[in-house]
Amino acid sequence: MPRWTAQEKEAYRTEIFQRLNTIMPLVMSQYSSIDWAEELKGYRTDHEYYPDYIHAPIHGVTDAYTNPQNCLGWDCGIDVILQKSHNVSCQQMRERMAELIPLDAQINTVLELGAGTASGALALARRFPQATFSITDISPYMLVISKYKFSKAGLVNRATFEQVDASDTGYPDNSFDLVTASLLFHEMPKEWTLKTLQEMYRITKPGGWVLYTDTYRGEYALNVSFPEPWLSDFVQFNFEYEFAKAGFTEIDYIRHSVGLWYIVGRKGLDGMPLS
Repeated sequence: MPRWTAQEKEAYRTEIFQRLNTIMPLVMSQYSSIDWAEELKGYRTDHEYYPDYIHAPIHGVTDAYTNPQNCLGWDCGIDVILQKSHNVSCQQMRERMAELIPLDAQINTVLELGAGTASGALALARRFPQATFSITDISPYMLVISKYKFSKAGLVNRATFEQVDASDTGYPDNSFDLVTASLLFHEMPKEWTLKTLQEMYRITKPGGWVLYTDTYRGEYALNVSFPEPWLSDFVQFNFEYEFAKAGFTEIDYIRHSVGLWYIVGRKGLDGMPLS
């Protein structure tokens, strides 16, 4: 893939923002019924609560996940970027991700880390109607939107929504049949990614599953048009190796569309590698 020029990157950003500006009035109307004061009760919203990396200019927006306006625009933003950059819709990406877990897998408890607006969890909830879900994020605004979407889908009785640091969740060992996350590690410094992988392994049940998706690997990363503070760390990170080093096995790396990829793996029985 040829490296984009500065002019091409600027034209790309301009088109993305034009599309977003067209969509956002409809988005704001969709969520207008949310009573933020009520829904935020019990969550931490103070600046000092968040990990330091959250305050960096992720996607070029400082403190993007610590205010409701940026969170409200996340779904349409990611959908515009996925369709423009990867020739796939957000729904298609999520549905393909969910399909990587076999239907006959024993999936009763699911944790989504860094859930954002929980699109990944929603796809899994439709695939595994018997499962219950722990939807977690460091941003309370994302959790409010997640709950709204689960309610609209008629699935809110199957989920809890908890403000959780993905690197230190506080859940007991061996808690979940499936631990999943998406588009998370390119927004984290390397040391936080490593801690989060270790935490994912710790809280996955023996014989359970891990599922992850992201972007920006290889030459595609040369054309990233929105600033990512830890992009260099991310591009150089060997995810297959690090998932295995954390303890997961049966790891499968799957390419999907332009620049998108998935990892699916297992935790060994009794916490040991599966044969």
